[in-house]
Amino acid sequence: MITKPRSFYYGWWVAAAAAGIEFANAATAIGILTIFVNPMSQEFGWNRTEITGATSLGAILGAALAPFSGRLVDRLGSRMVLAFGGMVVVLGCLYLSTTQALLGFYVAFTLCRISDQGLIKIGASVTAGKWFLRYRGRATGLVFFASSAGVIVMAPVVQLVITYWDWRAAWVVLAGVMFCIGVIPSALIIRRQPEDLGLTIDGDTPTQRTTGEPAQHNDERQWPLSEVIRTPAFWLILVSLFMVSTATSGIGLHLVPYLIQQGLTPGAAVGAISVMSTAGALGALAAGFAAERTSPKLLMTLIYLLGAVSIWVLIQADSLPKTYLFAVLQGLVGSGVNTLAPIVWASYYGRRTLGSIFGLSRAAQVAGFAVGPLASAIVYDTTGTYQQAFVSFSLVAVAASLLVMIARRPAVKDPD
Repeated sequence: MITKPRSFYYGWWVAAAAAGIEFANAATAIGILTIFVNPMSQEFGWNRTEITGATSLGAILGAALAPFSGRLVDRLGSRMVLAFGGMVVVLGCLYLSTTQALLGFYVAFTLCRISDQGLIKIGASVTAGKWFLRYRGRATGLVFFASSAGVIVMAPVVQLVITYWDWRAAWVVLAGVMFCIGVIPSALIIRRQPEDLGLTIDGDTPTQRTTGEPAQHNDERQWPLSEVIRTPAFWLILVSLFMVSTATSGIGLHLVPYLIQQGLTPGAAVGAISVMSTAGALGALAAGFAAERTSPKLLMTLIYLLGAVSIWVLIQADSLPKTYLFAVLQGLVGSGVNTLAPIVWASYYGRRTLGSIFGLSRAAQVAGFAVGPLASAIVYDTTGTYQQAFVSFSLVAVAASLLVMIARRPAVKDPD
């Protein structure tokens, strides 16, 4: 019997394009901005608070935009959201290469961060969920692997450009990478969902989708947003994401000064960031593959608990091995939460309103990102130590895991 060879599923091209723009989105990452802090502050005399203020402002405004861009993704697809968001980053980086005043820096980098949190993160994260069911985990893991890999690769590139040319040239390089790897593939390749091209999800034939597949591989029921927000599970998971984001971000911004306070050298403290990014990249792939074989809800619960464990390791960290152990664990936690969140939402509520759901989810996470560092700073300024803040964050992570555990998958709804 001769069978026609199965063609390559277009969804993998879509996932590759989403991964490309996440890689290029390193231009908006705090891990890249920190490389610019010294040369820009030395040239203009700006202090650290003035520079970092733009990141918080952009994140908050991006969180406000996320629910609206999520609904736009559901209606029109990710292509225009990602292409437009990428162009904002391109223009922002080009303007940063010419900036002469703090106001100009604030306008440009705030717009970049709005695009990051409110457009690119929403469009790229949801794309895999729209195009995949059986391989949703690995496709989502690929996207978040590229996000971490972008920081790992572009950080030394940016430093090299600054060393041999200057910081202005480095912003131009970041703009070029975003345009070539992010904007162009997004505009040319990404589409809303497989049905728009006459395809079935995962590239299966109609017969394959209805026979010979395990139950978990059948198409999911598609929940309207009005029904989603009425289920207890939605709010339990949403609050848990806010809580765990508060805990992880409350450590991240203060990590280097804390480790130096613990007796580590500045070089060793900064090295922990690289270890964390590498572990995060590998963790994204691992979480994606694991979610295809194990309950995403169970994995998210375990990731939250691992976050609590990592914080206790950090509290005891007074040597390089303990510090790097924390960095590995925390890297796995950060990428694990980001990878599993859209997978959990899709497994509970299907693809129909995944963009809208993830927009609300991302807004909750970014709100946590804003609260965590502030809470750590207040505790430190009051007590002179981070100890109480970090202990509290570990308990918050445990509480978040309990919320996920009791968030039962809602009963299947009949389609409208």
